[in-house]
Amino acid sequence: MLDRTQQPQINEFKNFKMARATTYTLDNGIKLYLLNQGEEEVVRIDWMIRAGSCYQSQKLTAHFANSLIKEGCRTLNSAEIAEQLDFYGSWLHLTNSHQYAYVTLYALNRHLPTILALAEEMIFHATLPEKEFATLKEILRKKMEIDQTKVDYLSNRQFKEIIYGADHLYGKNAKIEDIDKLDLAQIRQFYQTHYNTRNTQIFVAGKITPEVEKTLLAAFNKIEATGEPLEGYVSQEPQPAQEKKFFIEKADSVQSSVIIGKPMVNRKHPDHTKLNVLNTVLGGYFGSRLMTNIREEKGYTYGINSYLVTYPEFGHFKISSQTGNEFTQPLIEEVFHEIEKLRTELIPQEELDMVKMYLLGEHLRTMDSGLNLVDLLISLVGHKQSYDYYDKMAEEIKETTSEELLELAQKYLDPSSFFVVVAGAKSK
Repeated sequence: MLDRTQQPQINEFKNFKMARATTYTLDNGIKLYLLNQGEEEVVRIDWMIRAGSCYQSQKLTAHFANSLIKEGCRTLNSAEIAEQLDFYGSWLHLTNSHQYAYVTLYALNRHLPTILALAEEMIFHATLPEKEFATLKEILRKKMEIDQTKVDYLSNRQFKEIIYGADHLYGKNAKIEDIDKLDLAQIRQFYQTHYNTRNTQIFVAGKITPEVEKTLLAAFNKIEATGEPLEGYVSQEPQPAQEKKFFIEKADSVQSSVIIGKPMVNRKHPDHTKLNVLNTVLGGYFGSRLMTNIREEKGYTYGINSYLVTYPEFGHFKISSQTGNEFTQPLIEEVFHEIEKLRTELIPQEELDMVKMYLLGEHLRTMDSGLNLVDLLISLVGHKQSYDYYDKMAEEIKETTSEELLELAQKYLDPSSFFVVVAGAKSK
């Protein structure tokens, strides 16, 4: 019988490797990745199309091209597409990044032939109808009008601009007036150029039996080859602002949004994994130093977090929180106080061990099913990295020492290198 008076034994994390995908390069140019990881009769399918915002000449073009593919194709209108997805128990999600457009579809294995045929029609034969285009423009306009009343939205837009530059790919911000500049003919041309087999990679994860694999290969192989492969875009160097402090007046706001951050190495840099350990100590989980000090002890906020944000070429570090206007300056001072402690004091071994266990647990959790694992695979392909990145991550986390983190804090967390952005009302 289980003795509940005794604490369960804590076991060491063993090294684990990410499951490998089976890959195919099809005659039509599609690269296909299959991850047979799952027990339920369901698969997740992701189309990653080289149709991100970096290729657009007018802001929001890539966003609308992707959003409109579910609004009509050669054989079905938007209502009929939605009805079929619902009838066959499928779920569709559309997103964009700077480099890619993503179409994510969850489907039951028994309905795969029907759903794959529908997906082909939507993705490669969309009509981008004018009526739905007008509707989506109005929806986005209303959303942006509401967003502009939110201090966190205002501070995040400003932060992107000052870190990368207002004309940089990662610093550009769409405005309401950009919606009025959109031309459907231009969006359709963008769609024709980018949504084709030679710019598409497909990822499938879940219970992929031999029969399911046969169905997938048959469906994807029969798609007609179209388009020309696009070259990667020319990367721009960021142009960070010269000023370090920015204030956005929002006189009617009862709270201020605070962002403190700076340019940072991305995940391709050898320091990145151990920097993530340092970030977690500072503000990367609920028991972090920022949460303990500023939320639990000072009561300045309900939540404060720090992040390492990484893109294929660049990255940045960001600390964000919201607080009452009267606590804005004290909160900022406490953030820099915690940063300075990391630069001058060794992290106690007990605290470091707890953070390592948290990170290893999170790492293991992301690999516990194929439907989660596919996100890691898509990230690897998008960043042009090998499986080694995740294979070695656990060992790097376990080997991290307090001395290394002190050195990294001194190297990367110089207080004079940080930008501070505040959006809200001036404290009285």
